[in-house]
Amino acid sequence: MDELHLDFTSPHKKSALNFSVREYLLLGGGPTNCSDRVRKVLATQCLNPMSTDTFQVMDEVKVFLRYVFQTKNNLTIAVQTSGNGGNETILTNLLDPGDKLVVAVGGTWGEKVVDMAERHNLDLLALRKAPGEIYTLEELEAAITQHKAKMLFVTHGESTGGTLQVLDGVGEMCHKHNCLLAVDAIVSIASDPLFVDRWGIDAVTAGSQKALGAPPGMCMLSFSQLAEKRMLEKKTPPPYYFDVKRLADYWGCTEENRTYHYTFSSNMLVAVREALAQVCEEGLLAMWERHKNNARLFWKKLDEIGMECFVEKIENRFNGVTGVKIPKGIDQLEFLHFLKTKYAIDITPGHGPTLGKAMRVGLMGQNSRPEVVEYLIEALKDGLKHFGHTL
Repeated sequence: MDELHLDFTSPHKKSALNFSVREYLLLGGGPTNCSDRVRKVLATQCLNPMSTDTFQVMDEVKVFLRYVFQTKNNLTIAVQTSGNGGNETILTNLLDPGDKLVVAVGGTWGEKVVDMAERHNLDLLALRKAPGEIYTLEELEAAITQHKAKMLFVTHGESTGGTLQVLDGVGEMCHKHNCLLAVDAIVSIASDPLFVDRWGIDAVTAGSQKALGAPPGMCMLSFSQLAEKRMLEKKTPPPYYFDVKRLADYWGCTEENRTYHYTFSSNMLVAVREALAQVCEEGLLAMWERHKNNARLFWKKLDEIGMECFVEKIENRFNGVTGVKIPKGIDQLEFLHFLKTKYAIDITPGHGPTLGKAMRVGLMGQNSRPEVVEYLIEALKDGLKHFGHTL
């Protein structure tokens, strides 16, 4: 027998130094920095996906999520996917090809839902407004009645545009027209008030890596009883991975025995559990108020140093992420590189409505603190001076 040999040699060179990355203050549209508690549980041993330990973590996540979503929905779970995956889960579990959908686009995330809807052959009406503007109840009602929509899909906190869509009254209006209300709260969860039951939201997504303070990779979902009924009426099965009926069995949301669907990262589950526990310990009212106060402090300080918010109307702004205009003559990417190299502040550039116009500053989770605002303002002032902009 010939001696075994490899066709390709290992590219890794052994070193005395362990792999490491520089620690940054993550002040972009997400992810945000994780707390020491969350980072500690991430390093715990993996769990069997069908073990009682895993089921206990999942059950605690469901209880905590109902509080954070402000809902009694039985079907409240987490899915191992991005926010985009969560939004696609909603579309494919509640609508059949040809069903009528209205998407109220506020920026990139709404445009992505439009793309998904087209890929799944939905009968789509996409609404669009000028950057910085939000939809009125009358505009939304006119669209769903004109289109005879089965679902209205709205982004709550739009991080690429910096707006917060008002939702109070939208669910009631939708139900009057036999239309479901689906909400992308991926970025707004825990930074701005969200009342799933009070506002009549039928399906909602929330991201793990924003104000919740867990790493990216998990999307939280909750479905109303009306949405559950719609799932049973669907004719076309959803993608296997995103099948909420199978996920509901695995999460113990049905009377069936728990059935394995796929292997979740238990490390991510415990990280989300710990992040949610911290939200519960602080309390939603206190957390919302903290994000509101620090966002307003930031806006005030921006005005003092001569910088402007992308969204002019304060009532349309989003507490979690603020679009900040870069003064003319300053290259946005060079400015952000200066902040990153000198101050270890990592901010995301503009995207969608803010592309080439504003950077996206996120003050979310544990980074929503007055001392972080002060440090960021000093860094921005130095950046303006460095690039020759007179204050």
